[in-house]
Amino acid sequence: MNILFVCTGNTCRSPMAEKMLQWFKPDWKITSAGLAAQSGSPMSAESKAILQEHGLPTYHVAKPLTNDLVDQADKIFVMTEQHRQALLYQFPNQKTELISPYDFDVADPYGGSKADYEYAFAELEEMIARRFFVRCLEDRGGICTY
Repeated sequence: MNILFVCTGNTCRSPMAEKMLQWFKPDWKITSAGLAAQSGSPMSAESKAILQEHGLPTYHVAKPLTNDLVDQADKIFVMTEQHRQALLYQFPNQKTELISPYDFDVADPYGGSKADYEYAFAELEEMIARRFFVRCLEDRGGICTY
C-alpha cells in the first residue's frame, strides 16, 4: 500500500500524518508532500516537538507534490477541501480524499501556539485511526488485512 498525505507547505500537518501512519504500518510506503512546499525546508519546530512528545520519528524534509508522487500513490489524503480541489484540477481522475472521514478540514497550525499544534496532532491521530482501523473493522466485519 502506498499512501500520500498532502497539505500546503509539507512542514506541519502532512508530515505529522505521515509519521503517525508509518508507526502503525511500517511495511507500507507512506510519504507526504505540499502543494506550495519549498523543497528541503525542515519540519516546523512545533510539529517536531509534538512528534517527539509522542515518541514518533521527526526527520523530515519538505517536498513539493510531483506527478511521480501522485502516480505512485494508491491513495492520496489531503487536509482540506481546498487541497482536494487543487489536486483534482492539477491531476484529474486521481484517488484523492479528505483525511477527515467527517468531511471537515484539518486547520493549519502553522504560526500558531503549541495548543494549535497539539489540536492538529489529536485531530490527525483520530482521523488516521478512523480511516485505517475503525473503518476497516466496520467494513470487513472485524477483520483487517491491510
